Amino acid sequence: MRAIIKRVVPFIAVGAVAVGLAAYAFATPPSGQHPTVPTIGTLADATHINTDRLKFQTKEAADVATFSVTYDANGFSGWHTHPGMLFVVVQSGSVVRQVGCESHTYSAGEAFIESDEQPPGQVSNPSSTTPAVLTVTQIVPHGSPRRIEADPPTC
Repeated sequence: MRAIIKRVVPFIAVGAVAVGLAAYAFATPPSGQHPTVPTIGTLADATHINTDRLKFQTKEAADVATFSVTYDANGFSGWHTHPGMLFVVVQSGSVVRQVGCESHTYSAGEAFIESDEQPPGQVSNPSSTTPAVLTVTQIVPHGSPRRIEADPPTC
């Protein structure tokens, strides 16, 4: 039995790596997307705030990052997900946010939230002449990756 396990485990490991690489190969990388270097801080303890009809809670440490993202004309983020949540404000221009097979346009002064409870999505700048600028605050479990590449949906 041990001999069989010793022969099978390497093939399973190689297969898992191949599947992971294939999934990455189908993901769409960003184009014309320029994030600033994030400022990152850590909420070291669990936090629970319930005030003014708003509620925020973490069950353990969380990383908070703030940054801006500029999308060139016709730029896009590529399909991805995020652990935790992002609060996004359109500072200038407009963007189309596609989540799964649904899309919505957001203009300057409007905001949206991304979370890991949503299907993979992407953000794109529909303008062929004007950049779009977003301001982002991202909250993730401490030490988590901040972006995970994903495949586009089949709509």
